[in-house]
Amino acid sequence: MKKTLLMYVTPPGQDDDYIAMPLGIIYLGAIVREAGLPVECLDERVSTEEEVKAAIERNDIIGLSALTPHVGRAVRWGEYAKKLGKRVMMGGPHATVDAHTFLDSGWFDVVVRGEAEDAIVPVIQHFDDKTALKEILGLSFFDEKGEKIVTPDRPLIPGNKLDSIPFPAWDMLPFERYTALNRERLFYIFTSRGCPFRCIYCQKELTGRGFRTRSTQNIVDELEKIVQDYQPGNVLFIDELFTCQKKRVYAICDEIIKRGLKLNWACETRVDMIDYEMAVKMRLAGCRRLYFGVETGSQRSLDTLKKDCKAYKIVEAIRTVRRAGIWSKVFLIVGTPNETIEDIRETERVMRLAMPDLIRASLFNPLTATESFSMYKDRIDPKLVFTEYVDSERSPYIHEHFDNESLNRIRRQMVSDYERWYNSAPQRAKRWAARFQYYIENPDEGSARLKRALGMAKKPEKGELVGAGKMDI
Repeated sequence: MKKTLLMYVTPPGQDDDYIAMPLGIIYLGAIVREAGLPVECLDERVSTEEEVKAAIERNDIIGLSALTPHVGRAVRWGEYAKKLGKRVMMGGPHATVDAHTFLDSGWFDVVVRGEAEDAIVPVIQHFDDKTALKEILGLSFFDEKGEKIVTPDRPLIPGNKLDSIPFPAWDMLPFERYTALNRERLFYIFTSRGCPFRCIYCQKELTGRGFRTRSTQNIVDELEKIVQDYQPGNVLFIDELFTCQKKRVYAICDEIIKRGLKLNWACETRVDMIDYEMAVKMRLAGCRRLYFGVETGSQRSLDTLKKDCKAYKIVEAIRTVRRAGIWSKVFLIVGTPNETIEDIRETERVMRLAMPDLIRASLFNPLTATESFSMYKDRIDPKLVFTEYVDSERSPYIHEHFDNESLNRIRRQMVSDYERWYNSAPQRAKRWAARFQYYIENPDEGSARLKRALGMAKKPEKGELVGAGKMDI
C-alpha cells in the first residue's frame, strides 16, 4: 500500500511569533487516515531540512501545499521528490488558480484544484490510473500521450456537508515544537468558508463568494476537544468573515458559555459587520481580540478596492469594540492604485480617530486570479510575480505616484508614528477611561478584574484552564 506525505511548504522562521498548525494538511491527513490509508503530515516551518528529506524518502506519494510566495520553493521540493522516483502532487490556493506553473515545471504528476477533501482519497487510490483520474473533478495532469488534461472544476462542498469532515488530525504534527516558538499555544479553527463581499484583492477561487457554515454543535465540539486535549492559550477563528451572520455568532457564543468553556479566542471581521451588543456577547464567550481588514481610511481608496463600506464606519467599529472590552488590530494597504499622499494622510487621521491597539501595513499586491490582477495587469512586472507576492515590503505592482522604496518608507513611518502616538500619556488615559466604562457597564467582569488586580481572585486548581481574562485591554 502506497504511503503518502502531506507537506506544508514554508521556510522556517517566517511565522514564529504566531505559528500554529496549518489546518489544510491535517484536515486531509484525518480524511486519508479515516479511509485506512497510511499517511503522515509535515510542516516545513517546524522541521529541519534533513527531516523533510527523510520524510520524502520514506513515502511514495508526496503531496505539497504552498501559498503564492512559496511557489518556487514548492517546485524545488517537487523536483527533489521527483528525482527520487516519487509520485508528486500539488494543492492549495495558488495551485487552484495556476495549475500550469506546477505541471509545466515537469516535476508534478497531478495538481488538485479547489477544496481537496472529496478528492484526496480517490487521487491517492488511483494515482497511476490515468483513466480513473480523468473521472475525478478538479484535477490537472498529463495523460499517457503527454496531453494536458484539465477535468471540470469540482463544486464547493455544500454547507450542510461541512460537518461530515473529520476534525483536523492535530496529533500528526509535533505540537510541542509550535509551543516552543509561540508560548501562546495558538490554535486555528475554521467555522465557515467563503465571503460574500467583492474586494478586488481577494482570491476567492478556493472558498467562493458564498458563505457556508458548520453547525454550532460541530464547531463547539471541536473547540471543546481542543480545550480538553491541548489547553490552548488562544484560538484564532480563521474564517474570512466570522461575523457574517449575527444569529450564528450569538448561537456559537451561547453554546461556548453554556458548556463553560474557558478559552481566549480571536477572529477577523469587517468594520460594518459588528455592533456593541454582538461585541459584548463575544467578549463574554471569550473573545479578546478582533482583527479588521480596514485597508485604508481614504474613501477614494476604499472605493478603488471595492470595500463597499464608508470610512466613518472604521472609527465607529473600533471605538465600539474598545467599549466592549476587546483589543483590536487593523491591517492596512499602502499604495492602492492611484493613491496619493493625501489619501495616505487621511488614513493616518482616521487611525487616530479610531485608535486601534495595533496597526500593520503592507503594500498593495494583486494576486493571481483576483480582479485586481486583471484590472492592473499592465502595471504588474511579470518578472516579480513569484518572488514579490504577499511580501509586506515588496510588490510586483508598479505604482503611478511612488516607487517601491518610497512606499516602504511611508509604510514604516506610518506604523512607527502611530505607535508613538498610541503610547503617549493622553492616549493611555483615554484607554483607561474606556476600560473603566466597560467595567461599569459590565459589573460582574469589573468585580472579577478588581479581585485579580488586588490578588483576591481564587487561584486555579491543578489542571484548571486560566485562559479567559488574560488579555484584558
